Amino acid sequence: GGLDVTLEYGQMWHLCEEILAAGGKKKDWEKELLAYSKELCKIYKNQQYEVLKWYNVCKVQFPIYEKFWREEEDVKNRVPIYQEETFSVRYKLPSGRTVRLRGKLDSADRIKKDGIYLQENKTKGRIDEQRLQRNLTFDLQTMMYSIALETLLGKPVKGVRYNVIRRP
Repeated sequence: GGLDVTLEYGQMWHLCEEILAAGGKKKDWEKELLAYSKELCKIYKNQQYEVLKWYNVCKVQFPIYEKFWREEEDVKNRVPIYQEETFSVRYKLPSGRTVRLRGKLDSADRIKKDGIYLQENKTKGRIDEQRLQRNLTFDLQTMMYSIALETLLGKPVKGVRYNVIRRP
């Protein structure tokens, strides 16, 4: 198949998020973003222009996003617990059956004087706030991640910060 712009832009963005969350600087995420984009160019030789276009969009958009969050109270008052943490936990269902929950948390933080929050980062081409809010009620991944986080920490999760980034 061809280049899936939705998926690959999301991957580019997540890569930058991951490096920033680990304490990386601008030159770190820029270097990794370029390396990832070069790999995509090797895979999608006939769509290198598209890869370059989305690489440039991410390179311009990400610093604006980072500056916005750096000045937000949630970020100033948070204590990071997990960043891009892979998990595998056992969970007992109401039926008595035990299942294994596996995945990767984008982020989990303790917000001072408030509690523990799971953060989910999503890139979307179009943002329909009402639809997103309706769908969150039934978002199986977010529910599963909240349960896994509570299981890992042995403490309740206060809420979810659903961080939606609009893909231009």
